[in-house]
Amino acid sequence: MSKPVVYILKTRLDGEDALSDAAFAGPAREMLRALDVDPGNRAVMMKPNVTAGAPRNSGIVTHPAFVAGLVDYFVEDAGVPVDEVYVGEATSRLTSQAQRDLGWARSGYTEMAREKRVRLLELADYGNVRVTPGNTVQLHNIGISRWAAAENVFYVNVPKLKTHNLGVVTLCGKNQQGVMIPVTERHLCSDAWRATFGRDDRRKQGREWMGVEDHEAWQRTIAHMHWDVFLACQPDFNVVEGIVGRDGNAFYLGRNFPAGLVVAGASMAAVDLVAAHLMGFEPENLVYLQVGIERGLCPPSIDDVNVHLVRDGEVAGLIDPDQYRADPPFEVYRDIPADYAKKDLFDEYDPNAEDFQITA
Repeated sequence: MSKPVVYILKTRLDGEDALSDAAFAGPAREMLRALDVDPGNRAVMMKPNVTAGAPRNSGIVTHPAFVAGLVDYFVEDAGVPVDEVYVGEATSRLTSQAQRDLGWARSGYTEMAREKRVRLLELADYGNVRVTPGNTVQLHNIGISRWAAAENVFYVNVPKLKTHNLGVVTLCGKNQQGVMIPVTERHLCSDAWRATFGRDDRRKQGREWMGVEDHEAWQRTIAHMHWDVFLACQPDFNVVEGIVGRDGNAFYLGRNFPAGLVVAGASMAAVDLVAAHLMGFEPENLVYLQVGIERGLCPPSIDDVNVHLVRDGEVAGLIDPDQYRADPPFEVYRDIPADYAKKDLFDEYDPNAEDFQITA
């Protein structure tokens, strides 16, 4: 069996324009141009990570300018009519239209969509298809967004390169929670808790009692759920926005790094393996990958993936991905006692702020 292929693009971020919209949009478009990504006469639906509704420059959401660069590729290079290019995300059924609009606007997507003349989709409004893929472990009858499941739609998974307090990384697998419909079935952190620990009062106690082994058991449960969703819905293409990466707990505690990375490929599992490697994680210290490997869904190691460099708009050939690993590596904050000592590494991000800091 041939090895899956993953592509890395590395861009320099320096000077006054280091974090301009062009710094995000240019590499996104360059990656897809170099690979000549072909949606095959289908509409295109891109699913970024916007669920937190955080400001565009927070490092918490997929940057809207990065998605704008993907839009430019599909419309101007691939020839997809602009009215057939969509950006989708799902919110709670209890979220009012005003709250939905605010989330899109705070994250910069309303402005981006208006400028690019593309439509923002509330995926929950379009219903689902039920999928029973077989060989699942935790989730067996899975509701998938009609937009992600449709054969006439080219579904692009566009996560952020960042860590997460439960999954340890938020990459393509975690981002797919956003195509689970109805939204009430995608609260996987809570569902994994109940499946791991049962319905007891310990959740009310916070995580002060939780040891590393307890947390890893919880990780294992949600990892199985993420791989179950993968069996139900495999993206047509995956592009990780790592222009600015973020560590910490995935939300308002963390650090932003000018990583200057784009990681892309058709194989979701291989893209996640490579992206995690660049962050400093391996199967040995990442339960998500361990579970995927055990189930035969993820390559066993980075050596089982052909990693190519994209440079100057072209595929430059095979590379050693180690030269692009983060130094220092990303640190996760799991909100458990074992991590309390490193809390001072991270900054508390003000959710009302519009600017943010990056760590050199």
